[in-house]
Amino acid sequence: MFDGLRQRAQEKCIPLNVTLELTLRCNLRCVHCYNFDRDLPYLPLKKREEELADAEVFRILDEVRDEGCLYLALSGGEAMVHPRINDFVSHSAKAGMMVTVKSNGTLFDPERVRALADAGTATVEISLYGADAQTHDAFVKLPGAFQRTIDGARASREAGLRVKFSFVVVQRNADQVDRMMALATELEVPYGIDPQLTARYDGSRSSLDLRVDRSTLDALYRGPLSHLVPRTIENPTSVQCACARTVCGISAFGEVYPCIGAPVPSGNLRSASFHEIWQGSPQLQKIRGLHLDDFASCKTCDHMPHCRRSSGVIFSNTGVYTGPVQFGDDWTCMEAEVIHAIHDDLPDTEQPAALGALRRHSID
Repeated sequence: MFDGLRQRAQEKCIPLNVTLELTLRCNLRCVHCYNFDRDLPYLPLKKREEELADAEVFRILDEVRDEGCLYLALSGGEAMVHPRINDFVSHSAKAGMMVTVKSNGTLFDPERVRALADAGTATVEISLYGADAQTHDAFVKLPGAFQRTIDGARASREAGLRVKFSFVVVQRNADQVDRMMALATELEVPYGIDPQLTARYDGSRSSLDLRVDRSTLDALYRGPLSHLVPRTIENPTSVQCACARTVCGISAFGEVYPCIGAPVPSGNLRSASFHEIWQGSPQLQKIRGLHLDDFASCKTCDHMPHCRRSSGVIFSNTGVYTGPVQFGDDWTCMEAEVIHAIHDDLPDTEQPAALGALRRHSID
């Protein structure tokens, strides 16, 4: 049933999945964060006072639901620092949307997560950057954050919320991946794993220096993450993802993006309705019309069936939605090469069949 719904939404361009940034304010200073350089007080050229007002958020929630949104993610910054988070959740849940709150988990004390649950939150997705306090706290630049995050995950489960960890794998925590997974198993929390990073929206690129290198990625995919390298592949006719079709992002300033990870300005909700932008934006229409021939560096690539290309990552890192290689960022291609080599090394009895499709890593 869900596959049928997703297929229909893909064909009809129904925004089933919308991510709304409530604020860029955050109580952590994660070294990789794409939203802005954490050494600066705020996003350059933007002011906190310019963030969406409460009334604007409520209007936008109604408009995305009217357009077909069923799965709403509220994020930041840190969504929990917004004083109206519970009201936004309640409003969305009563409208029929399944609400996920994306958070660092440090503000999930028992009282607050019970309030989230009572408001109608379905899921909380919590970011974790290490298997111990030393690694995680250094990454988020806040002593004690690791324990608060773990306590927040436990409190969320006890409040009846579905909890999911989001693991970002970087060079400094790559040797802890097996322990991170073991911690999630111990806590009975499913998880998603991603080694991709993006440049920051302010143009700084030091976050990319944190990415795992080829040898580390190969060791991970042949070792603790081997179960996440699928044994089924397909020969794709396109490398386009769900951007601008079933997925949409909205910034804390009302800017509509094809995906929250692909900040292609496509209209602002302070000057037009979501319906007008979703149906009529030239940028969204262009993305929907892309074909394999439009991805020059992908269409003839031998590694394409093994590729986990993300248009958002490519756009953020190169400025070109249809990149990547000739535009200056070949990490995605390196990952595809590593996966291809692993598939080639499999015994004949385990060679991947041309059936499924590669996905970003998730254990649900």
